[in-house]
Amino acid sequence: MLGNNYPPYNFINEEDKLVGFNIDILKALDELYHYDIQISTGEWTYINQALKNNNIQAIAGTHYPGNLDNNYIYTRSIVNSFHCFLYNSNYVNRFSLERFRSLREPLVALWENDVLIHYVQSINPSAKFIFIDDYEQLTTMLDNKEVTCVFAQRVPVMYYANRLGKDYVRALDHQILERNMGFKVAKGYPELAEMLDNGLEVILANGEYQRIYDKWIYKYSESDNNWQNYYKHFLFTGFIVIIILLFLLIANRVLKSRIKSKTKDLQQQLDLNSEIMKELAEQKDKAEESDKMKSSFLANMSHEIRTPMNGILGFTELLRTPNYSSDEQKHFIEIIEQSGNRMLVTINNIIDVSKLQSGAEKPRFTAVNVYDILNQLQVFFTREANAKGIDLIVDEIESSYSEIIFTDEYKLNSILTNLIKNAIKFTDNGYIKVTYSIDKDWAEFWISDTGIGIAHDKQVSVFNQFEQAEVSNSRSYEGSGLGLSITKGYVELLKGEISLESEPLKGTTFYVRIPKSK
Repeated sequence: MLGNNYPPYNFINEEDKLVGFNIDILKALDELYHYDIQISTGEWTYINQALKNNNIQAIAGTHYPGNLDNNYIYTRSIVNSFHCFLYNSNYVNRFSLERFRSLREPLVALWENDVLIHYVQSINPSAKFIFIDDYEQLTTMLDNKEVTCVFAQRVPVMYYANRLGKDYVRALDHQILERNMGFKVAKGYPELAEMLDNGLEVILANGEYQRIYDKWIYKYSESDNNWQNYYKHFLFTGFIVIIILLFLLIANRVLKSRIKSKTKDLQQQLDLNSEIMKELAEQKDKAEESDKMKSSFLANMSHEIRTPMNGILGFTELLRTPNYSSDEQKHFIEIIEQSGNRMLVTINNIIDVSKLQSGAEKPRFTAVNVYDILNQLQVFFTREANAKGIDLIVDEIESSYSEIIFTDEYKLNSILTNLIKNAIKFTDNGYIKVTYSIDKDWAEFWISDTGIGIAHDKQVSVFNQFEQAEVSNSRSYEGSGLGLSITKGYVELLKGEISLESEPLKGTTFYVRIPKSK
């Protein structure tokens, strides 16, 4: 016996006939041995009970259990099934596990099964589910815009997608929860199990199995990347072309070297030496200037770390004495917490600058919703702005383009956070306004404030890492002065641009432009 609703493995077709991959395998085995193999079908629970009661001798198309089962005999595997994520390409572009992991409460359609649910939640704990117990319904669920994706066996879903003309259904190549399928034989019929194993060996060897597999399974289980079929041919052809090009280049160099005169070679060497000396002199000047700036930077970092550390140690010592009230002790703890946070920010900035200088920081591009980021930042900074009596405004320049861009979400968030935080820090009255616009190729941001502004002679060097770090202990505002240099570094990593316009005592506007895609 076998199931009647598991296409394309075994199912009842429109002509009320039992057809499918497993049916053709049984027919091939029947023709091979000329046994009278009786085939019947029914619901899965009934089939398993019939085998348990010895009413039938075997089940075809059963998935093997993950643990040892001595109650039955299992033949060799005849096919492998697996689960994957499937999605509607009309609604979702560039769907991937990484994008699914970053979504907020995605809606997933699947069978109600604890293993499937736990696997999806291991990728995105916020996932919501809609349970379907039919593969055709699972496939049609992808027409619902509210459904992010389907998590199910790939072959049955792609079968229905093909049958229903839904060529926009796509499947990820990740093969998850792989399981083997074959024959499950009652313990008292070892001869039947041996016959099935031997028959499978024969049809695998004579090509009949491959014909059946290609007819029912192949086009639903294989990746759409047909170019992979020709990968070896392209690789071999490319290798031959590279060898030929290398040979031509070597021959060309040899010919050129023979016709060069000694006088020309000597002149080139003299010119090269002159350029090297000039470059060494420039590098020396840069090294000396860099050394001065690093000394200033280290002095400032020493101050930035010592100041909160002194606060932490001083007020910790005060907490040792019982002479203070609970309110005073609470105040001391708040000061210790503020000092610790200030020192943590300073250390994080130093780490970020080091990563940027060493080239270790790399962008990680994902789909990013600009509106969501700015909405979260407005909620986060509104309380701080209101505490200073200033307004925080976020305004969008109307556009017909989507607010989804392809960039590094963490770095974009850091850029906007640093600029908004700076604006609040240096503005005592008025407002902070964040304006953004998205066109065909770029996402643009303007962060304006009515603060103290930036002196004209400082605007050129405001993004420099070391020139920003003042040594004076009498500054009016806390901070290491590294925020803008980190911001510029992140903008450049994203292939963008940053500039500013400012008038002292009137305010400042920072302009950032980054591409919509990498």
